[in-house]
Amino acid sequence: MMRGAHSRLEWMAGILAIWILCVACYAAFSVNSSLKRAEGELNETGFLLHRMISQRVAQHDAHLTTLVSLVLAAEDGQSQPLTQVGESIMRFYPRITAINELEITWREPSASAEARRILSIPADARVPDDRSLAAAVFMQKAGEGKSYVDASSSAGYLLTKKVRDSNPAPALVLQIDPKRLVDIDELPDWVFLQLQLDGRVVMERPAGEKASGWLAPLRFSRMIDSQSQPLLLTVERRVSLADLVDVATLAMVAAASLGGIALFGYSLRHRREARLLQAAAERAEQRSILLAREARLAHAARVNSLGELASGIAHELAQPLTALMSQSRAAERLLEQSGMDNPLLKKTMAANVREARRAGDMLKRMRDYISNRPPKPVAVEINKIVGDTVDLMHADLEQRGIALDLSLAGNLPVLMADPVELEQVLNNLIRNAAESLVEAGIEQGRVTIATMLEGDRVRIDIRDNGPGIKEALLPRLFEPFFTTKPDGMGLGLALCSTLVERVGGQIEARNELDGGACFTVRLTVASEEASR
Repeated sequence: MMRGAHSRLEWMAGILAIWILCVACYAAFSVNSSLKRAEGELNETGFLLHRMISQRVAQHDAHLTTLVSLVLAAEDGQSQPLTQVGESIMRFYPRITAINELEITWREPSASAEARRILSIPADARVPDDRSLAAAVFMQKAGEGKSYVDASSSAGYLLTKKVRDSNPAPALVLQIDPKRLVDIDELPDWVFLQLQLDGRVVMERPAGEKASGWLAPLRFSRMIDSQSQPLLLTVERRVSLADLVDVATLAMVAAASLGGIALFGYSLRHRREARLLQAAAERAEQRSILLAREARLAHAARVNSLGELASGIAHELAQPLTALMSQSRAAERLLEQSGMDNPLLKKTMAANVREARRAGDMLKRMRDYISNRPPKPVAVEINKIVGDTVDLMHADLEQRGIALDLSLAGNLPVLMADPVELEQVLNNLIRNAAESLVEAGIEQGRVTIATMLEGDRVRIDIRDNGPGIKEALLPRLFEPFFTTKPDGMGLGLALCSTLVERVGGQIEARNELDGGACFTVRLTVASEEASR
C-alpha cells in the first residue's frame, strides 16, 4: 500500500511539473508574441510619423525658397507681394507662426552682428534679437537654409536663409511650432513622441497610458530627411505586464492544460495495460505463426519425399511405356505386312504410339522438374497445343457433361516454349474449371478456350460459367500448398505459374462480370532468329 501511495505521489508530482512547464511555455509565447506585435505597431507608427514630418519640413524649405525669390525680385522696397504670400502661407500652414525679414549688419573690428527688422508677418510678431543668432545667420552661405533653437522661446525652432552675400545682408527667418508638425490628437495613447534639434528638445508629447517601471520601453529613433532641419524623431512605447499577458486567457489555458494533462496521465495507465495485453497477444500470434511455419516445413518435407518417390515411379514407368510403344509399332508393321485393311485397328495402334510417347515425354519432364534441369524450348504453335490438349481431355469432359468451346485466332506467331509444359498448364486449368463446374452442380457446364494476339504477346483465356472464385482467395491462388479442395495438395496452380514464368510469361485469375472464372495466360512471341 505504501508503494502504491508513493507511486501515486510521483505521478501527481510529474503531472504538476508538466502543467507548470506548459503554463510557463504559453506565458513565454504570449509575451514574445505581444512584444513582437507591440514592436510592429511602434515601427509602423514611427515610419508613418517620420514620413509625415519629412514631407512637412520639406514644405518649409519650399516656402522659404519662394519667399527668398520674392525678396530678390522686389524693387524700390515694395514688400506687398512678400506680405501677401507670407500671410497666405501662414493661413494654410499654421505651424509657421511668424515670418521675419531681417537686415543683418556685420561690424568690424568687434566681429559682431546686429539684426534690424525690415518686415514681420504678422506685424506684431516677435523678432529674435539674439546677437549670436544674427552672427550665425550672417556666416551662412547665400541660399543655404539652416535651423536653430529659438533661445527666446520655450518651444519651437527657427528656419533661416541668407538672401545675398553682402553687408548688410538681407535674411529671412521662419518661426515654426514643432507641436503642429504632427496631428497629436490622432496618435494612440501609448505614443511617447519627442523631437530634438541640435541635442535640445523642441517638442515632447507624453504617453497617455501608464507603464510598468521594470520593463524597458520599446524605441523607434530616426533622423528626419532634411539637411536644413535635422530633427531627431524619437517614438517610444512603454509596455506593462497587462499588455504582454492576458490574465483571463492565461487562466483558461492553465485550467484547460491541467485538465488535459490529468486526462493524459489517467489514460497513460490504460495504454500501458493495453500495451501489455497487446504484447501478450503478439507473443501468442508469434507462437501460432511458428506452429504454422513448422506445419508448412513438415508439409514441404512430405512433398520432398513425394518428389523422390515420384522420381522413382517415373523411372520405373519409363520401361513399360517403352515396351508398350515398341510393341505398338511392331503391331503396326505386322498389320502392314499381313495386308489387313482395318482402319479402326490402325487408328488405335497409332493412338497407342502417340499417347505412349506423350506419357514418356511427361515422365521425362517430371524427372527434369524434380532434378531442377531446365527444358530446352522449341518453336511451337499455340493453337496446335490447344488442339492436342482438347483431344486428350475431350472424352473426360464429355463424360462429365461439360461442353467445350474453342475461339482460336488464326495466323498467330510461333512461341519459344516446351510444348509438354504448355499442355500441362492447359490441362491443369481446363481440369480445374471442369471440377469447379461439377462441384457447383452446374447442369449445362461450359468451358471456353480463346486465343488472340495482344501486342507482342499471345493471350490464352480459359473461362467457365461457374460461380467464380471468392474475392478473398484470388490473391493466394498461385501460392504453393494453398488449396480449397479437401484432398488437394495446393501444387497445381503453383506449378502452372512456375511453368509459365519459366518462358517469360504471365498468368492471372479474375472473375467475369457476367459470372464465372477466367484464367489468362500471356506468352511472349518468339523472335525471328529463334523461329528459324
